[in-house]
Amino acid sequence: MVDITKLPKAKSGFEELRLSNQIYVDHTDLIYEFAYLEGPNFLSRPRRFGKSLLISSLESLFSKGTEFFKGLKIEKLWEERERGNTYKVICLDFSSLIFSDKNEFNFRLCERLKDNILTQNIKVRELLTTDDAGTILYKIVTDNPGKVVLLIDEYDYPLTHSLDDKDLFEEYRKYIQGFFGAIKSETSKMRFIFITGVGRFAKTSVFSQLNNLRDLGLEAKFAPLLGYTESDMHQYFDEYVENAASILNLSKEECYAKIKSHYDGYRFHAENETLLHNPWSVLNFLSAPENGFKNFWYETGGAYPTLISKYIKSIQNTPLTQIQKVKIGDEELSAFYDFLDVPTVSLLYQTGYLTVRTEENDLGGESLFLVPPNLEVKSALTKLYYVKIRKNAVENNLIKDFSTALVNNFESHNIERMIKTFSAALNTFGYDDNEAFNSEHYCRDIIYFTLTLSGINAQREVISANGRADLIVELPKTRYVFEFKLSKNKASENKLLDEALEQSKDKRYGEILPIKELIRVGVVISSEDKAVVLWNVFE
Repeated sequence: MVDITKLPKAKSGFEELRLSNQIYVDHTDLIYEFAYLEGPNFLSRPRRFGKSLLISSLESLFSKGTEFFKGLKIEKLWEERERGNTYKVICLDFSSLIFSDKNEFNFRLCERLKDNILTQNIKVRELLTTDDAGTILYKIVTDNPGKVVLLIDEYDYPLTHSLDDKDLFEEYRKYIQGFFGAIKSETSKMRFIFITGVGRFAKTSVFSQLNNLRDLGLEAKFAPLLGYTESDMHQYFDEYVENAASILNLSKEECYAKIKSHYDGYRFHAENETLLHNPWSVLNFLSAPENGFKNFWYETGGAYPTLISKYIKSIQNTPLTQIQKVKIGDEELSAFYDFLDVPTVSLLYQTGYLTVRTEENDLGGESLFLVPPNLEVKSALTKLYYVKIRKNAVENNLIKDFSTALVNNFESHNIERMIKTFSAALNTFGYDDNEAFNSEHYCRDIIYFTLTLSGINAQREVISANGRADLIVELPKTRYVFEFKLSKNKASENKLLDEALEQSKDKRYGEILPIKELIRVGVVISSEDKAVVLWNVFE
C-alpha cells in the first residue's frame, strides 16, 4: 500500500516538506540558472502551479545554504558557487496580508518587514513610526549591503482584488510602483530579488521603477521550472499511479493516459515543447483516486481568480468555439499590458485557461495558437463561459446535474439515457441562441461542450483514413463515435438516420489507434423540436 502522506498536497513550505520526507520534484538545476546571478527576477504563472513552494525553496537556499537540499541537483552547484555564504532573506507574500486600503496595506507590509528584522536578528538603524515600507526596506538594505535577498510572492494581489474600485486600484498601483522604486534604488546592494504573480502587466503601470527586471517567462529554458513533466510523473509518482489504477480498475497505462488527458498539456513558451501537468490537480487526484478525475482546479478557486471577473464579459458575443482556439503571434505572448486594457485572450493565457500550441500552416511553416491545455481546463473554460459570460447564465447546480448524468450514462453504457441528456442539453444551452438549430455543427458543439463540462474526453472532427467523425468519446476500453444529422422537416428524419449510420460505417469512423471496443451511434436532431428525434447504434 502506498503512503499517501508522502504526497505534498497540503504543504507549500519547502523545509517542512523536506523534514517530512515528502516528495519534492527536483527542478533545482533550473533554480540555479537564475539564482546564482544578481539583480531582480520575475515569473508569472497561473494559480495552483507551485509559485509559493518556489519562493519557499529560494528562502531556504539563501538563508541556510544547502542544508535542506541534500541529494538535489543544485547542491553541488550551489556549494561550489557560494562556499557556505548565507543571507538575510526578506520574504513578503502580498496575498497573505489583510488590508482594506493603501494605508493598512503599508502598515501590514511594515509589520512583516519588522518581523523579518526580529526573527533574523538583522542589524538596522533606528526605525521611526513615520517610516513606510519602502523606507524600512531602504534601511535594512543599506545597513547590510550585499547581504539581503528580497522575495515577493503574488505581487499583483492588491491590484487584482481592487479592479472594481478605480480609486482604490489607483492607490495600490501607485503605492506598489513606489515600493518597487525603493527596491530599484537599492538593487545593487541586494544579493538577489525575485517576484512572482499571476499577471504580466505593463512596466509603465507597475514596474516602471523596476525597469531592469528579468522576466524568466520570456526565456524558453525556464518553461519547465514549475509543473510536472511526463518524466517527473514516472520518476516520482509511479507507485501512486499504479495505486490509482488498481482502485479505478484500470491498467497503469490507461491511468497514466487519463491523468495526461485531464491534467497535462501546459506549455509556457513557444520555443520549449515541454508539456506540464498541473501539480495541484495531480496531487489531489493521487491522494484520493477513488473520487475519480475531478476538476480540482476550478473547484478550489484556481480557475476563477478575481482578475478574470473584471474582463470576462468583454467576450460575451464571442462563440465559445472561437475562444477555445485562438491564433496568436510571438509578440502577443511576451507582451506586457496595462491592468485596465489587457486583451481577454492574453488574460486567459496568463491565468492558465489557454496554453501554447504549434501547428503547421498552409504555407508549410508553423503558426501559434492558444488552446485549453487539457480536459480539466477545457471543462473549466466551458463552465466559466456558461456561468459567467453567456447573457442567460446557466446555474451551477444545473451544470452539476448534466455532469453527473453524463458520467453515469457513459460508465453504465446506457445509450438511451445519453440521448435524453443530449436533448436536454440542446434545450438548455441552445434555447437562447438564434444560431443553435440552423447548423448541424452548432448542435454538435452544444453536445460537445456539455460533455466537456462533465470532464468527459470528447473530441470533434476526429480524422480517420476516410474522413472526419463528428464526435468521439474516449473511455478506457470503449470508443463511442457519434454522427449527427440536422433535420429541417419530419419527412427527412429516417433518411438522415440511415445516412448517419451508413457514413459512419463506410468511412470507418473510430477505427484508429489504440484499438478499443467501438460503438457507433447515428443521431438525428430536429430543428423544429430542438431535440434528438431518432438514433440508432451500429457496432
